[in-house]
Amino acid sequence: MAYGLVLGGGGAKGGYEIGVWKALRELNIPICAVCGTSVGALNGALIVQDEFEKALEIWTSITMDTVIKLEGEIATSQDGENKISNKIRNIKAAIKSGGLDVTPLKMLIDEVVDEDKIRNSDIDFGLVTFSLSDLKPVEVFKDEIPYGKLKDYLLASACFPAFKPHEIDNKKFIDGGVYNNIPVSMMRKKGIKDIIVVDVSGIGISQRTKYKDCNIIKIKNSEDLGRTLNFDSEKSKTNIEIGYLDTLKAFKKVVGYKYYIKNNNEGIGSSYIGKLDTEDFKNLYRFLGLEWGRANKNNKIIIDKILRVIQQYTPSNLTTDSVILAMAEITAEQLGINRRRVYELDELIDVIYNTYNEIKTSNDFNEYVAGLKKLILSRNEIEFDREMKKVFMEAKFLLSFYPGMQQNEDIKRFRRLLSVFMPKVVVANLFISLILQRKGVEV
Repeated sequence: MAYGLVLGGGGAKGGYEIGVWKALRELNIPICAVCGTSVGALNGALIVQDEFEKALEIWTSITMDTVIKLEGEIATSQDGENKISNKIRNIKAAIKSGGLDVTPLKMLIDEVVDEDKIRNSDIDFGLVTFSLSDLKPVEVFKDEIPYGKLKDYLLASACFPAFKPHEIDNKKFIDGGVYNNIPVSMMRKKGIKDIIVVDVSGIGISQRTKYKDCNIIKIKNSEDLGRTLNFDSEKSKTNIEIGYLDTLKAFKKVVGYKYYIKNNNEGIGSSYIGKLDTEDFKNLYRFLGLEWGRANKNNKIIIDKILRVIQQYTPSNLTTDSVILAMAEITAEQLGINRRRVYELDELIDVIYNTYNEIKTSNDFNEYVAGLKKLILSRNEIEFDREMKKVFMEAKFLLSFYPGMQQNEDIKRFRRLLSVFMPKVVVANLFISLILQRKGVEV
């Protein structure tokens, strides 16, 4: 089964689509057609040409100068702050006077796009632009574009409203995102029902037509990709990583809400931690100083808070595996553990355990604990509020504080309060307690 690939517009966010392409190549996902708008059209042309290394080189070295012609005085300015302020001032002036000069982008397209390769490829190719002269959208496939004009149509599709419009046969064209930034409809016109849609959260209008008869796999950025005109090679490298990982998740090669954990199907959580039984849930109540089996309003509020935050990280019903996976992700997130890589679950848990140990043995933690103990023992509301503000800023320390089950009533009272205001911290604290129990570590 071959897919139609739809690439959305988004300017400097386009590196994400190269990450998507990298994953599709590794997964051997066949592509029968590519349609794109703006930067999606430019990336799509390189995909049809099968020029992955060239695309990677462009995006990992891209700068503002790759796309926009900047004034001479900006380039020669020696002072960093003046250079930035001059750049912003000149960009605003250029927009007001008719648009930014994208001669560098035109030169790049002339250099890297091979019209014959695209036309001779077995992969179909389409793009969207908008005619200012006719005030109507133009959605065309490669066989509808006059020979020798393909590069012009690519530039026209990518003429962001801040850029100068591009002329083709005495007609002015701008970015197709003003009409259809994610052209799924073009695939349907070709009768393609298996479609991969890549959305980079670009500025533009997306035609929200539902196709019930289609198999659509949507890949959308899981974190912010930066500003539309912030062409920066380092940011692009990050966006490529995110696009790659999000695609693995879309095709279920990894699982997780925010992290990317290898999908070993059933038993992914319980194989490492072991099954959660009734005693574990009794320990949850004991951990919070709640009475097991006793229904009261306070118990319900606290347990609901904790279960609700776990459910946010679980796309399905709560099972042993999904609960352990969710708790591991919440804990990793609270500890600031890198999310931009693929983990085995036991590997992520080991990173959590090692990070916890590093925190516990740090001087900063010892200083923090002194203030925290003062807070816990405080019975003065003003003092409690003052110290609590400090606590909220140090979640990684807070979740590392006394994760043992058997604790005094002051600590349990404190956890109950945190369950209401910082439930993720309590979930993480509980998960570390679970890890320590399974490792036989005394707390």
